[in-house]
Amino acid sequence: MLKNSFNKLITFNIFMFFNVMVFLAKIIYNFYNDFSTDYFEDWSIASNLVKYGVYAEFIDVGSTAYKLPIYPLFLSLFIYLFPKNASDVIIVIQHFFYFIIPLIIIFISRILNKEKIGIITSYLFIFSPAYFFYSNVIEATNIFIPILLVWVFFYLKIYKEFYTNNFHYIIFSLITALLFLTQVVIVPVAIILIIYLLISKKIIFKKFIFIVFFLSFFYSPWVIRNYIVFNKFIPTKTPVWQNIFLSFTESVNVIDEVKIIPRRLELQVLGKRAQLPELEMESIYKQKTLKAIEGKEEVFFLKAIQNIALLWYVPPRYFYDHSMKIVFGRKIFVLLLNFFTIISLFYLFKSNRKLFYLSILFFINFTLPYSVGHAANTRFKLDFEWYQYFLVSYLIYYYSKRNHLIT
Repeated sequence: MLKNSFNKLITFNIFMFFNVMVFLAKIIYNFYNDFSTDYFEDWSIASNLVKYGVYAEFIDVGSTAYKLPIYPLFLSLFIYLFPKNASDVIIVIQHFFYFIIPLIIIFISRILNKEKIGIITSYLFIFSPAYFFYSNVIEATNIFIPILLVWVFFYLKIYKEFYTNNFHYIIFSLITALLFLTQVVIVPVAIILIIYLLISKKIIFKKFIFIVFFLSFFYSPWVIRNYIVFNKFIPTKTPVWQNIFLSFTESVNVIDEVKIIPRRLELQVLGKRAQLPELEMESIYKQKTLKAIEGKEEVFFLKAIQNIALLWYVPPRYFYDHSMKIVFGRKIFVLLLNFFTIISLFYLFKSNRKLFYLSILFFINFTLPYSVGHAANTRFKLDFEWYQYFLVSYLIYYYSKRNHLIT
């Protein structure tokens, strides 16, 4: 009976029933909470773009490259079309994205002839407490994940040599540019994987150059715009020293030795953001950071270890939060997820070395940047946590297969 129930549960039609129910539950939750949400810099940029026609966080300061453009442009479309209730519409659209994400995961799994793993992954995704609530937040992760998964879909189609003509390569290049213009953290691993297409002879050198050319073509307007506006080459976005500065403040650390920039100085410096151009702010961040860490350079290593732990657990503001919501909704969930991820990696090392090394590369790619900067936001983990669900689903599938629970 258990075998029949499990096999029935991991069918596409049954999953879609639960997917629809979760989507409706999110809408009901929004009505109950009056569509309350959190706003960040993307919203300010999008609002100023609609109101003044300027890509700026603070209109008095002027143009910005503080955020990559895809999500602010996405927001600006709905602010323009629905000026009175744009945030409500955006939240519903993001819920729809989260309805689509599991379908993309399943389509990806079909390319690999592992649909049941995709369905199990999708169940973990829709019932994840963090992802359930995060589509209510106006933040770039909500558009980054679907774009990344569409990129993975096209990448695998090329890798499996299902997509082989120039049109497919142009679309893939466009999706890659959109991905890079949404979250910079994905760039290193994506570039390595594109190069791997050439190394593994899935594409010839001519096609590789074709992809690089069109990727550069689609990405270049952002770089050109930045050079025109700032008279400086800015390939991604401006916050570099800001993130390093913040990584030594009291508010984003739990280890006292790393809290070398006092709260008073943090507020004093951040208070200038609405008054000074961001490149000038970068100089201030650099100056204040170097002065604060002078003679304490060893704290960089301590901070890196702390940030890795916080990234894979909970951000600092939740570290000492022992409420039921945080303990059961996030802390215990993440610890269990990390534990089963490690077990899955051990299994992959024995059974599928290629996927094992890909997984390690993927996790390193998303971990190292936050060891240098700060790990103060849940979204940093959510950008890649869905991949952990895939690894755990891989483990569940093969354990069930071995014990004859899956036909």
